[in-house]
Amino acid sequence: MTNLIDEQLDENEKKLRKKIEKKIVEKKYNDKITPIQQKFIEYYTSKYGQWSATQCAIAAGYSRSSAHTRAAELLDWHKHPDISLEIQNRIAALREAWDVNRDRHLAMLTRIRDAAMDKGQYGVANKAEELRGKVAGLYIERNLTLTKELSEDEITDKMRAMFPDRDAFMKSQVALMHDLFPDDKKKKD
Repeated sequence: MTNLIDEQLDENEKKLRKKIEKKIVEKKYNDKITPIQQKFIEYYTSKYGQWSATQCAIAAGYSRSSAHTRAAELLDWHKHPDISLEIQNRIAALREAWDVNRDRHLAMLTRIRDAAMDKGQYGVANKAEELRGKVAGLYIERNLTLTKELSEDEITDKMRAMFPDRDAFMKSQVALMHDLFPDDKKKKD
């Protein structure tokens, strides 16, 4: 299922790339990416998912009052196909780094553990080591919840098994009363 979705995404991305490349060829002006646009691209790709496009535009040097509009224009592949293609290429490269596999995951947990040990953060180091063990399959977590509805007869039978006679039942009730209300000395047995 996920392979099919990945293939569809790849196919859609290829189609979009072709449209963008065609748009670059059809572009009226062969202008270069300006330094402020380059900064926007760098912020947008390095802070991808952390900052909004408007925040990236402001950080790149666009005015706060027009940053939202400038960001929208820069991300519009019809207006700036060269910028859109550059962003797509950088994000595609980042996807490989973001991809999670077992070896990368274990390596990152090892780096976290080692850095935590160097800083004396033994709790963090312990957690990283525990997670490494889980990834390696050394720990197996199992949760089992069983529920059973008891009928009134079954409840009565269990109560009789716990309290064989009336005196045993009364003693347990008095003990419970003293536990619940230790300051209440008015009533004794």
